[in-house]
Amino acid sequence: MVEIRVAVPDAGTAHGLLRRLASVFGRSAIAFDGTHNEVSVKSEWESRSVVGVIEAVQDWLVSDHIESVRLSIGESSYTLYGQTGRLSA
Repeated sequence: MVEIRVAVPDAGTAHGLLRRLASVFGRSAIAFDGTHNEVSVKSEWESRSVVGVIEAVQDWLVSDHIESVRLSIGESSYTLYGQTGRLSA
């Protein structure tokens, strides 16, 4: 099991991401922490799951015009950019 966390700008922007992730993983695997402004996904440690989260976040960044977010997979963190869809450590 792996937890993937996405630090969102604020609670208002989280709704679009929550909808996208729930359509891929189901509502029971998704949570929003309003204290830290983080959306989390608990999933099996499979490349498809991780790729599914990254694709959903990229789509959300572009459609909601968000510049970038911090994405954490386990203990590793990355910045994911909306315009180019690139990922950097």
